[in-house]
Amino acid sequence: MSSHKKELTNQNESGNIRKMSLCERMFFMSPVCTVMMAARITGQVDTTRFQKALDAVTGIHPLLRAKIVFDQDHEAFFSTDHVRSIPIRIISRLSDNQWMDEIKREARIPFKLEEGPLIKCILLHSPDVSDLLVLCNHSICDGMALAIFIRDLLELYQDPDKKIEVIHPPDAMNILKPGFSIQGLIGQIFASYTNWKWRKNPYYFGSEEYSTLYSSYWNDKKPGFVLFEFDLTESERLIAICRDHEVSIGSAFSVASLCAYEEICGEFPRSKQKIMMPFDLRRREHVEDVFCLCVGSIHFPFNYSRDKTFWQNAASFHQETHSRLSSKKLPGIQIPPFDLSLMDAIVSYSAFVHRVSRTNTLNENLRKFSEDTHNVAWSLTKNFENSIPCLVPTNLGNIEFSESYGDVKLEQLVFLPSSSELNPLILGGVGARGRVVFSLQFVDPPSGTTTSPESEMIQIRNRALELLGFPEKSHQKPVEEKCQPSMEKDTR
Repeated sequence: MSSHKKELTNQNESGNIRKMSLCERMFFMSPVCTVMMAARITGQVDTTRFQKALDAVTGIHPLLRAKIVFDQDHEAFFSTDHVRSIPIRIISRLSDNQWMDEIKREARIPFKLEEGPLIKCILLHSPDVSDLLVLCNHSICDGMALAIFIRDLLELYQDPDKKIEVIHPPDAMNILKPGFSIQGLIGQIFASYTNWKWRKNPYYFGSEEYSTLYSSYWNDKKPGFVLFEFDLTESERLIAICRDHEVSIGSAFSVASLCAYEEICGEFPRSKQKIMMPFDLRRREHVEDVFCLCVGSIHFPFNYSRDKTFWQNAASFHQETHSRLSSKKLPGIQIPPFDLSLMDAIVSYSAFVHRVSRTNTLNENLRKFSEDTHNVAWSLTKNFENSIPCLVPTNLGNIEFSESYGDVKLEQLVFLPSSSELNPLILGGVGARGRVVFSLQFVDPPSGTTTSPESEMIQIRNRALELLGFPEKSHQKPVEEKCQPSMEKDTR
């Protein structure tokens, strides 16, 4: 056994939910895999009642109260044994934009994988308006899961005596199984050979390495985002414009952002001219509203044609995605059967350990791995980074919420997919209560090293708004604004 292997917790305890799938494993230790959502709530929120609803919702969705446990073979399991309730911080709400600073600050703090839970909340509270911020490890959720969580939480807030029925989290890889393909067979053969090379000199990563890498990576960086916000009237107009051009809102935003990016930042290399579009398996495969990672994705080449109008490009994009998503034979979730520890190394550690400032200290295991650049994981990571598409658009579509929940109402949702330096364009969209909001993600580099992408992202947003028919909404204000000092109390 390699000297790099650590003592791992034995998976032999109560509260076991199930083994983590390969798909979930890809997302649980990366420093850029925290998914977030913000919900604006109007009306007087009773904080005691709200916390009771927060405790109750974990009875519906087991992964809301889960931790990660490894066995002796480094298999990872979700377990609810001795996991505390979802932590929530309640802060005085002092401004409309305060939530942006709070969510960016909280996103830089790692989860405690071995203790759980893998989700946390902040409530910016005032007598008339409150902002609920939810941050979650991507291994247990996707964007739709966060919307489901907020909806179920509000329903339990309205009706504390509502009957609780457990919805067990499925493994998405069992819902959308890949069929036989030559490409899949080649992938299996390649993975077998690579695993053989890796096992000659493996490294094993756990909660200590995750926490060290996460904290070090975000120590001198911060996540950023630029928002497209539409009120009720503007949202209705946007829907009408897209309908007139026979494209979806998601297609229009995807192509507008892509066109704007290339006009402002330059065209993507041919190898990057491809799209990875996640889609919700719940709606596709008629799965109940369960909280977990339950997405598939389609991949296809696409480049913006300057010989066509914007709306013609949007129509081509829409036709391509509609054709692929409406197919009865989706490709399934295809992940080469890499050794689990190698999977961790490729997508979480070798992709980011060299992006940590030298002023930050790595633990001994990570330091040795970072210096072992002849290890097979490094060449695989280079291939992995080269294959990353130019655009990852996620549009959750319209989420159905009730008109009100007792004396409070949901006014707006903002979906913030994880930020990454590896992805040039990450787009998150959601509609709720008739309002459409999209976001563009980026990572702010250490101050004084390179220029923040924020100004370019603002230009991209403004140009995209012009293409969509809303030039009057363009503005030069930065997304991030300083919030005033607030009094905070920790309620856990």
